[in-house]
Amino acid sequence: MNKNVLPLIAYSLCILAFISGCAPTTTMETSSTPVIEIEAIDNSDLAQAERLLQQARLEEQPDALLLQAAILFAGDPQRIADTLMLIDSDQLTDREYVQFILLSTQLDLSMSRALEASAYLQQERFVFISADFDLELQQRTIRLQAEIDLAQGDAEQSLQGYIRLAALSRGQRDTRAVHDHIWHQLNAQPFSYLKQGRDHRDTQLAGWLQLAELNRLYQANHIAHQQALKDWRQRWKTHPAAKLPPTALGLTGRTGKAPAQIALLLPLQGQYEMPSYTLLDGFMGAYYDLLAQQQDNIESGSASVPRVRIYDSSAESMQQAYNIAVEDGAELIIGPMRRSEVEDLLPLESLPVPTISLNRIDNNSQVQAKNLYQFGLSPLDEISQIADRAWRKGQRNVLIVAPDNGWGNRAAVFFNEYWNNKGGTVLSQVIYPSATRDFTPLLKPPLQIDLSEDRGRQLKRFINSRIQTSARRRQDIDLVVVLGYPMVARQIKPALDFLYASDVPVVATSHIYNGTQQASLDRDLSSVEFSAMPWTLPGQMAMPLQPDQRLHTAYRHLYAVGYDAFLLHRNLKVLESETALPLFGATGLLSLSDGIVERQQKWAAFKRGKVVAIQP
Repeated sequence: MNKNVLPLIAYSLCILAFISGCAPTTTMETSSTPVIEIEAIDNSDLAQAERLLQQARLEEQPDALLLQAAILFAGDPQRIADTLMLIDSDQLTDREYVQFILLSTQLDLSMSRALEASAYLQQERFVFISADFDLELQQRTIRLQAEIDLAQGDAEQSLQGYIRLAALSRGQRDTRAVHDHIWHQLNAQPFSYLKQGRDHRDTQLAGWLQLAELNRLYQANHIAHQQALKDWRQRWKTHPAAKLPPTALGLTGRTGKAPAQIALLLPLQGQYEMPSYTLLDGFMGAYYDLLAQQQDNIESGSASVPRVRIYDSSAESMQQAYNIAVEDGAELIIGPMRRSEVEDLLPLESLPVPTISLNRIDNNSQVQAKNLYQFGLSPLDEISQIADRAWRKGQRNVLIVAPDNGWGNRAAVFFNEYWNNKGGTVLSQVIYPSATRDFTPLLKPPLQIDLSEDRGRQLKRFINSRIQTSARRRQDIDLVVVLGYPMVARQIKPALDFLYASDVPVVATSHIYNGTQQASLDRDLSSVEFSAMPWTLPGQMAMPLQPDQRLHTAYRHLYAVGYDAFLLHRNLKVLESETALPLFGATGLLSLSDGIVERQQKWAAFKRGKVVAIQP
C-alpha cells in the first residue's frame, strides 16, 4: 500500500475524503444540517452513530439523522449499507442528497459494484444539482466517475477524466497529485494500449501515452530512457506532463552507477539442472534485449551492458560460490535458487554486495539480511490478491482445492489465516495427491453431495422405494479457490459442474495457465477467473517472451523469473524510493518492501476456452 498510490483507496479513508469536501455552493439549497468532517474513526464516533439511530426511530422524518449515522459508521461497510437502505433520499435537502449520493457511490465502488455506483451519479436530481457545483464538488464527482470507468474496464475514459481533473486543479501540489494518479494508472496498462498514443486523436492523452510507452520500453535501459525522455520533451513542450512531470518519472535518472559485473549463482547439475537453465535462458533473453537497444551506445562507448559470469552452486557449496564471485569482482549477485540456500543467507547481518535471491522465504519472524533482496514466485502474493478481490465482491464462504505438496500446503495455510483474519469462513479444504485423476469422490463431501444422497436413500427406504430423488449441493458456498496446473484444473472444474456447482464462481492462481492458447483443451475451464502473469497475456509486454512451448507450465514461468531478475537488477535503486512505482515485469508488477520483491498480478478468465484479460 505504501507504494501503490492509485489502487482503490482504502474504504474508510475514501469515505472521509469525499464527505469532508461536500460543501454547498451558494446556488444550492442551504440546510441547518452541518457537513460532518471526521478526522479519525474511534469508538466515540460509533457510539454517536448508535445514538443517532435511536433518535431517528423517534422522528417523523429521520432521514437526515440516518445520513449522519451512516457517515459516522465509516470503516464498517455493512453498517453503512444497512443505514443507507433506511433513508428516503427524497426527504433530504440538496446538500444532504449530495452527501448521500457520494457516500453511496463510494460504498458500491469499494465493494466492486461499479455498475450500481455509476447509476447513483446518473440520478436525475444529482445531475440537476451538479450544474451548480463548486470547484471542489466538480473535482470529486469527476474523480468518482473516473474510478467507476476504470472499474468497468474503460481505462481510456478514466484517464480522460483525470486529465480534466488536472486541468481543474489549483496549485502545483494538487496538479502533481493528479499527474501522479495518471502515471500510476498508465504504469499498469498493457503495452498495446500505450502504443495507441502514436496516432491518438486526443492530443493530451496522446502525449501521456507516448511518455508511458518510452518509459515502459526502456525500463532496463536508462541511457536510452533519458535520451527518449529528452526527445519527448522537445516534441511536447507545452504538455502538462512536460511542465509538471509525475513524481516517479524523475526517479529513473537517479539509478546510480549500473553494476559493471554481475554473477549468477545457479545449481546447474542434478535435479535443479532443468529449472536453472530455463531461468538462465530468460535472464539472457532480457540481457540480449538490452544489448540490442544499447548497440548504438556501445559504438559510441557510452553503453552500460554488464559483464555476466555464471557460477555452478551445485559443484561446490553456495557459500564458496558466493565468495568466489565476490573475489572475482562481482558488484551484484543474482541467486541462489534453492530454498535452503536462501535460508542460509537470512541470518547473516549483511551481504558484501547487493544480492537478488531466486527464491523467497515467507517468514515474517525472520530477520532480513542487509543487501539481500528476495525474489521468487511466492504463491502468497497471488493468494492475498485473490482473497482481497473476493472480499471486495462480498464473497465470504470459500472452498479451497490445493495440491498436497510444499507450495500447495503453504498456500492453503496462508489463505486460511488471511481469510479468517478478514472475517471470512473456509467451509472446507480439499488437499489432493498429485496422482489424482478423478476429483468427484474428493469434492462430494465438501459439497455435501454425499449427505444429500444419503437423505434420498433414507426417503426411499422409509417412505417409498419408487420415489425419485435428486442430490443437491450445499448452498452456502460463495467461491471455490483452485490451486493447480492446467491438466489438474481441467479435471476439477468439470467435477464441480457434475456435482451441481457449475454456478459457483471459481478462481485460480497463475499456475492454471502457461501462456499458450489451447481452446480445445481449455473449454472445460470456461468462466474460471485467475490471477495472471503479464507475460502470458497478449499485448501486455513491450517485447513478448518466447519460452519453449514444450516446457511444463512451472518451467515457462521460471523463464519469466529469469527475465524479471535481469529487470530488477537494473532498477534496485529506483524501487527503494518511497515514491517509486512498480516495474512492469513478466511475472507481475514488481515492487520492493523491506527487501522483499512483491508481485501484483493481472487478471484473466477463460471464455469458450480462450483466455481474455479482465478487470481486477
